[in-house]
Amino acid sequence: MPNKAARTTAYIIETVAPIFNKHGYIGTSMSDLTSATGLTKGALYGNFENKEALALAAFDYHKNILLTAIREQLHSEGSALDRIFALTNFYRKYDEFTMKLGGCPVLNVGTDAQFNHSKLAEAAKGTVKTIIAEIAAVLEDGITKKEIHLPVASSQFAKQMYTMIQGAVGMATIMQDRKYLLNTIAYLEQLIKKEIKK
Repeated sequence: MPNKAARTTAYIIETVAPIFNKHGYIGTSMSDLTSATGLTKGALYGNFENKEALALAAFDYHKNILLTAIREQLHSEGSALDRIFALTNFYRKYDEFTMKLGGCPVLNVGTDAQFNHSKLAEAAKGTVKTIIAEIAAVLEDGITKKEIHLPVASSQFAKQMYTMIQGAVGMATIMQDRKYLLNTIAYLEQLIKKEIKK
């Protein structure tokens, strides 16, 4: 069982992660964080060296939630195609999944941090690369087992697939209309059936 210090650290991260995700690194003040946690500035800094360390820990927390959910789809039962469709189906309800996180952490942090926080921007970029690599691994497995064929390298197909998904997430967020997400996923699934199904 975690000790009191570990529980406090976990509580702080869980509480502030959605705030950083919604408001961005610059847009989140220490008063926002103390108000949300009910802790003093000194108590926060007793657990984290500074605001930057807290923001990085908050993104890491959300990244792990997201990667766990994605891996559940990609490592589910069935063929490679079944697992790819499990992923697209997950993204069909992605707005509901990310609601408690304060939105998509990859989109929010990746965009917000580009010009004001290089470490957060790199963390978001690393998450994108991880997701693409895991999609590519499923595709590669499908090729090896002769379940699917690809017109391009698995890494390229995975990159384009994830680009379409994140583009739809971005448009749904900007326009506040989930049809952008639903319609793109439906189109992507038709494209996958046409392009890679044996």
